[in-house]
Amino acid sequence: MLVTLSLMLLHERKEFDIRGLAQIDPIPKTEQLIKDKKYSDAYEYLSYFMQFEYVKTNPKAQELLKNIQTKRDSYEYQKDKIIEGILEGKSDENIGKLSAIASDFLVIGDIRDLFIQGNNYMSDKEVDKVIVALSSLGLIATASTIYSLGAAAPAKDGISILKYAKRVNKIPNWLNKAIVKEAKISKETKSLKNIEKILEPIYTLYKKVGLKDTLNLLKETKNLGELKGLVKFSKRFGKSSSGLVKTVGLKSVKEIETMSKVKPKTILYASTYGDKGIVALKTMGEAKFLKRVKVISRVSKTTYKGNFDTLFTKLLNIIPTSVLYLISFSGLFYFLFKFYNIINKFRKVRAVQTLSTK
Repeated sequence: MLVTLSLMLLHERKEFDIRGLAQIDPIPKTEQLIKDKKYSDAYEYLSYFMQFEYVKTNPKAQELLKNIQTKRDSYEYQKDKIIEGILEGKSDENIGKLSAIASDFLVIGDIRDLFIQGNNYMSDKEVDKVIVALSSLGLIATASTIYSLGAAAPAKDGISILKYAKRVNKIPNWLNKAIVKEAKISKETKSLKNIEKILEPIYTLYKKVGLKDTLNLLKETKNLGELKGLVKFSKRFGKSSSGLVKTVGLKSVKEIETMSKVKPKTILYASTYGDKGIVALKTMGEAKFLKRVKVISRVSKTTYKGNFDTLFTKLLNIIPTSVLYLISFSGLFYFLFKFYNIINKFRKVRAVQTLSTK
């Protein structure tokens, strides 16, 4: 029985060693973000984990979330963020983002940026080619919106989002190059059709997860294919998309895409163990993963009440692999020794029988 159990545990460890799984404690990072006065990031980070029972029932987490929200709701804080958006053209809060992006949606923002970059060119200063490209696209989009009675407004929104993303350094290199390239074509054709392949997924992402999460997700992409993949991803996980990517990393998104039959709430729970949780879920499968982390009653309607499974999971967590190998090899040696003795006894009996016959 010991050998059989040891071999079963070793087989399970070979598949995935659950001893490496540990749930993320979001409180230390949240406290650091508060210390750095990044209240919006702190709220977003802690809110993601508050959907899970082990954090939701933690009094300290509840108090932190309440304090963050009180700070963000205060008049002085919101006033400062609006001014920050207007003066600096960027902000970490939605209210500041809206004030910053409003001028970009109006034609005055595009004219202003082209004027600034024109002055830089005349003064032999560095010209931001991406801002010039986006401002040119903005003027074309404004004309198209007026001509089409608002039909081109989503494209204008997409361009405004990209201009804001550029200011807060959220545009990846591949997209910077693509914008400059496509803007030249749009300028020649006086049309946005060629750049719609970029603007459409960005606008869809914005509608699904909001401005802040769109910027965070956009920054992680390496090509247009990944951007389109994130649109599908956001449709599946909604407002939790950005928090999920931040918790497990963009590499895990590809793993998640292969688990189309796994429930979203199970994947979200697996993310509380970090990227290792996603690997464990994919390796073990949904049912076994839920058994091993003992959250079936909270995450799944299917429950497992077997005492052996509970004991098996505990043994997986506490017995060192070296001990399991020792038991297995000792057992194998014991069986070989016993088998050898039985063979010897059998030979002796045969020998005695042979002598008796003679």
